[in-house]
Amino acid sequence: MENYKVQYKNTRFSNQKIELDEKSFFHCEFENGIIILEKGETEVSGSSFKNCKLMLRGNAYTVGKIIKLFTGKSPLKVLDVEEPLFEKDGGSFKKLGDSSAQKTTPAGE
Repeated sequence: MENYKVQYKNTRFSNQKIELDEKSFFHCEFENGIIILEKGETEVSGSSFKNCKLMLRGNAYTVGKIIKLFTGKSPLKVLDVEEPLFEKDGGSFKKLGDSSAQKTTPAGE
């Protein structure tokens, strides 16, 4: 069990883009969000995901491609690495570059 500096316990994330790397999540709820994993250096335990999309990048994407080679299918339904990131806009996510989307920066970024 890793001791990450950023730890979440019993937290609810809704309509957010969450990067899992270098964080731990215990008994958290994720709803209607985009979950991003790049290095795989995370701990997720007792958490639930509802209507979330997983975006694999970097090493995580490479591992996903290797699993696909062995099994002949993707282990999870994931967003294509080439698909642009999404930004939260009015309670929903819109593609960056969409003329109707305004770029917003969450607090702390």
